[in-house]
Amino acid sequence: MNVDDHIELWNQAVIHLIDVRHIMMELNDDLTDYRLPSSAFICTIRGEAQVWLEGQVHLVHHFHVLHAGKGIFLNIVAGDLFEGYLILYKAALPHPHRLEQQLLLTKNNPFQQCYVCKAPYPGNLLEKVRRMYENWQQPESLGKLHAKSLFYQFIYDWLWQIKYQSADTHTPDLSEQVIRYMMEHYQDTMTVENIADLLNYSPQYLSRKFKDQMGKSPIQFLIQIRMEKAQELLLTTDASLQEVALSVGYTDFFYFNRMFKKYTGVAPGKYKDRNRIPENVQLRAKKTLQIPIVKYGVRRYIANDDNRYQYKTEGDLTMYINRRSRASMAVTFLLCLTLLLSACGTSGNMTNGGSSAEAGNPTQTEVHPAGAGNKSLTSSGHQGSVGDGTTKTVSSLFGDVVVPVKPQRIVAVDYLGSLVALGVTPVGSSEWIMQNPYIKDKLVGVENVGDPPSIEKIMELEPDLIITLSTKEEQVEKYSKVAPTVSVPFGQLHSIYEEVTYFGELLGLQDKASAWLADYDARVAAAKAKVDKAVPQEATFTILEDQGKEVYIFGGDAGRGSRAIYQSFGRKPPTGVSSKIMKSNYTLLSKELLAESAGDYIVLTSSKTLEQYKADPIWGKLEAFQKGHVYIWNEERSWFKDPIALLSQMEELADWLTTQTKL
Repeated sequence: MNVDDHIELWNQAVIHLIDVRHIMMELNDDLTDYRLPSSAFICTIRGEAQVWLEGQVHLVHHFHVLHAGKGIFLNIVAGDLFEGYLILYKAALPHPHRLEQQLLLTKNNPFQQCYVCKAPYPGNLLEKVRRMYENWQQPESLGKLHAKSLFYQFIYDWLWQIKYQSADTHTPDLSEQVIRYMMEHYQDTMTVENIADLLNYSPQYLSRKFKDQMGKSPIQFLIQIRMEKAQELLLTTDASLQEVALSVGYTDFFYFNRMFKKYTGVAPGKYKDRNRIPENVQLRAKKTLQIPIVKYGVRRYIANDDNRYQYKTEGDLTMYINRRSRASMAVTFLLCLTLLLSACGTSGNMTNGGSSAEAGNPTQTEVHPAGAGNKSLTSSGHQGSVGDGTTKTVSSLFGDVVVPVKPQRIVAVDYLGSLVALGVTPVGSSEWIMQNPYIKDKLVGVENVGDPPSIEKIMELEPDLIITLSTKEEQVEKYSKVAPTVSVPFGQLHSIYEEVTYFGELLGLQDKASAWLADYDARVAAAKAKVDKAVPQEATFTILEDQGKEVYIFGGDAGRGSRAIYQSFGRKPPTGVSSKIMKSNYTLLSKELLAESAGDYIVLTSSKTLEQYKADPIWGKLEAFQKGHVYIWNEERSWFKDPIALLSQMEELADWLTTQTKL
C-alpha cells in the first residue's frame, strides 16, 4: 500500500460512520461467510484467531488492525478467547473533485483494499476504539458525533503509525508505546494498571521494563509530563490555578499544588509571578499586534500541521519578546550579582569575626555552571583548578562540573551499587535501587530520598556531590542547585570495568577500583573453571524471560544472567539464535520459535515453578526442561545490573551449573 496516496484520499473523503461492534469469541467459535455491508476495520485486543479475507487466511493476535472493503467475505475462527472491535463505515470523494484524485482512487482505493498490519503503538489506537464504541452505544446524537470524531482521530493515528513503520522498520519498544500514550492522555486519570491492561502486560512487568529503559517509573514520567505542561500553561495563558490543575489531570487542586512545588521548588502561583513577562514588554507586544497583517508588500507563508498559515520572516513576535525579556533578565542578574559581590567585600572588611579569612578558605568550592558542549564522561584531570587542590573538574553530560576531590556526603540518585563496590556509603539514594537484594545489607545509614527523588529530602542531607543517570537537563539543573551533579546516562558505561574505573576516578578511589576489579577477575576465573569442569564446551545456553503472553530472549550484553553466561563463562547460544538477537538487549520471541531457540541450558526469569513448566504443552517439550537444566529466578534477583549484582549473579549461576548432570 502507498501510504501517501492513502493519506491524500482520506484527507479529501466524506466519511459516514455506520456501526461500531464489539466482538467476543471463545475457543473454536467461528463467524462464517459474513459479507461486509460496507468498508470495515477490525481491531484485535486480545487472544488469537484465524481470519479469512477474500479467501486469504491471516493468523492475528492482539494489536492487529485489519481492513477490508464492501462486499468482502469475512470468516473468523477463534484459537483462544478472542476479543476485538468491528468498525463499519462508508467513504467517498465529494463532488466535484479533481481528476487526479479520481485517478488516484481508481488506482489505489484505500477504502476497498484488504490488508493486515500489527500496530506499532497500539495503546492510543485501542483507547480511541474503545471510546468510539462506548459513545456509539449512547442513545443521543451527540454520542454518535463524538464517535465519528474519534474515528477521524483513529484514522489519523493509524496512518501515522503505518507511515512511521514504513519509514523506520524497528519495532517500538514498550517504553516508546507508554510514552506516546502518556503524551496524548496526560489529562486523563491514569494508573500503571490501566496502561498495562491496555498494552496487555502485567503492571509489574511494565513498571520494571520502563524503569530499566528510562531510568524512572511510569508514574514519575507521567508527573514530569504533567508538570511541564502545567508550567507552559502558567506562562502562556491567563488560566486560573484550578483550571491549570484540571487541564493536566489533577482534580484535587491542593494535591496539584503540592506536586508542582515538589517538582519545581515553588508553588504554582509564585512560579507564575516569578516568570511573568514584564508589563512594558506586553505593551510593546500589544502595539505590534495592532499593525495590519497585509501592510507590507508580498507575504511569504508556510503551512503547519494544523492547516493554518503563518507569516514567514526573519523572526516572529514571540521570539522577539523572549529575546528582549531574557536580555532584561540577564542585565538585572548581572547588576544584582555586582551589588552582591560588593556587599560581600564590604562585609568582609567590617566584620570582626574573621569573615575575610573565611572567604579565602581553601576548602570552599566554586561550582561552575555546566556547559552543553562537552559530553565526555571522563575526568578532565584538572585537579586544583578551584579550591587549591580540594576540587577538580570533570566532564558530565551537560558540560564540565567542579566536584570535590574527596566527596564526603554523596547522594547516589543512581549507581548505588557501583559506589558500594568501592566501599562508599552514600548519605542518600533512591527508594527503588535501595531494594537491590545484593546490597541491602550494606546500606546501613543510607537515607531513602524517595521515588521519584525528593529535592527537599536531598537538600536536608546537605550533599557535596550528587550522581544521577538523568538525561533531563532541567532535572540535573535542580540537583545542581543543591550540590555539584554528575550525570552518567544509562548505557554510556558498557562494562563492569568501565563503570568501576569511572567511579573510582570520579571519587578519587582508583586504588580501590583496581583492587575490586582484580578480585572480580579472580572470582570470574574461579567460577569459569568450575563451570568448564562441570559443563561440556559444546553445550548451548539461552537466556529468557516469561511474561505469560510474551516471551523475551536476551542478548550478550544484557541482564537476566546473560553477561555471566556469555561474557564471564564464554558460552554460546544455539544456532537458532541469530547474531541480531545477540547484539540487542532483548527481543520478543514467538513461542513457535522456542524449540529452535532453546539451548541445552536455559536461564529463565519467571514467577512460575519448574513443575508448572514441565506440565506446559509447549515448554514441557523442551529438552532442557525434561532434563531439569533450567535455572528459574524472579525479576527481583535478575533485574539489577550493577557490579555487585552482576558478580553475585555470576557466582550464583556457576554454583547451579556445577550441580547439574553432564549432558
